[in-house]
Amino acid sequence: MNEPDEASTDVIDCQLKQLAIAAQQQPPKSRERQRALAHLISAIQQSRKLARPRREQFQGFYEEIYAEAVQRLFAHICDKIDRYQPDRGEVLQWANFLLNRQFFIEASREVFGMQPRGMTRLTLDDLDRSNPSEVNPQLAPLPSQQILQCLEEDPDGLFQRSHIDHHPEANFQFLAIKRLAGYSWQELSTDLGIAIPTLSSFYQRCLIRFAPQLKAYLS
Repeated sequence: MNEPDEASTDVIDCQLKQLAIAAQQQPPKSRERQRALAHLISAIQQSRKLARPRREQFQGFYEEIYAEAVQRLFAHICDKIDRYQPDRGEVLQWANFLLNRQFFIEASREVFGMQPRGMTRLTLDDLDRSNPSEVNPQLAPLPSQQILQCLEEDPDGLFQRSHIDHHPEANFQFLAIKRLAGYSWQELSTDLGIAIPTLSSFYQRCLIRFAPQLKAYLS
């Protein structure tokens, strides 16, 4: 009875492993690696196999915590893809272990105001760092006004054209400016009528996609 599901899981595992290896084979920080990582993140999302830790807890806050945890997970995967060892397990096993044991815990602490600074996450504020998903509080802060100016000018219209399907108002330009202004995912979800995981995962993919353009603007 379970054979079709098992076969489907095997196909997904094989696809994700191939994508992870393809990303590892590209030079670090190259556009080729960024594209490969974007494909990997998209495939993980489409698999719908990410764990949902502690679903019975944090009523009223769970989706915001989960969206933050997944964002941190994807940032870690993009930054630390070379740590994945194909011969030791599947991509989803690695991802779900990290999600359960590290990033969900970190995200829950942050949402409830107990998160120390310096935790792993990929944000606009990290784009000028050599390690884009680890915030070192000793480093000088990013000139966020420059990024804001880049987002507002959007010279090629790329940021505004990139939006969630059937929701042109939920475009990367709008979301990035709001996030820079300090809006939470819960606030944006309420304003736009779009689920937090949808907003967060779209935003994360865009950060990966547009990181080279934003970094070039700052250089």
